[in-house]
Amino acid sequence: MSFFAGTIFSDALHMDTSVAVILPQDSRSHRHPGVLGVLHEGIKPLKTPKTLILLHGLSDNYSVWGHLTSILRYAEAYDIAVILPEVQRSFYHNMKNGPAYFKYISEELPTLAADLFNVSVNPEDLYIAGLSMGGYGALYAALSYPEKYAGVGCFSAACDIRSIVETDAFIGLDAFPGLEEDRRGIFGESPQLSDSADLFYLVTEAAKKPKRPAIFMTCGTEDFIYDSNVRLRNHLQASGTFNFTYEEWPGIHEWGFWDISIQKMLKHFLG
Repeated sequence: MSFFAGTIFSDALHMDTSVAVILPQDSRSHRHPGVLGVLHEGIKPLKTPKTLILLHGLSDNYSVWGHLTSILRYAEAYDIAVILPEVQRSFYHNMKNGPAYFKYISEELPTLAADLFNVSVNPEDLYIAGLSMGGYGALYAALSYPEKYAGVGCFSAACDIRSIVETDAFIGLDAFPGLEEDRRGIFGESPQLSDSADLFYLVTEAAKKPKRPAIFMTCGTEDFIYDSNVRLRNHLQASGTFNFTYEEWPGIHEWGFWDISIQKMLKHFLG
């Protein structure tokens, strides 16, 4: 198992940007199958592995999944490459006054990953997931381009993006210094959310498409955004067209919950 952290140049962002990459091709399971390293039951090593784009939250950066979970071990067990990009506090949007992070994540990054790291980003092999702000970003990408992804995972997702943009109800601005300036930078001086970035609207539109990614969603029952996750869950269920799995258990907005969630998601999609 290889782990790399460094920078790549993005045409969408017009700058170098940080990224970490987990690659399973040289893992112990590849070199010594059945002797060193344990693959999950039913997983067979691939020369060109499947790919998971794994997104960070509002107060994190690209490196946090590697620090606070055992994602390297999980990736090795499921023989999947993991791409960990950096988006600052952009909410994965093409900012009104800043870089085009949504274009970078949803259009440019998969191509860069395939070209640079010999991984598969074919629609049957590409997954995207994230926590909190990253859970929103994963759903935003997968529902905007449902033909591109096999599955999407969202953990404690910021489902009600409209309240973040247009009111102060979601997060107290005093909890995140500079968030008000970020909000205006992302969404403009009079912040308004377009329908095309609203998850509830995107679910309705994606339900009409011939191909839709499977969705795996988790939220802790004590999480401060539990209610908005339940509303999105109900909206997905009401659509009646998605391969959709929702799990909840006692938990708050923290890494112990997300470490369990990523394991559950990998097993659900790959195991």
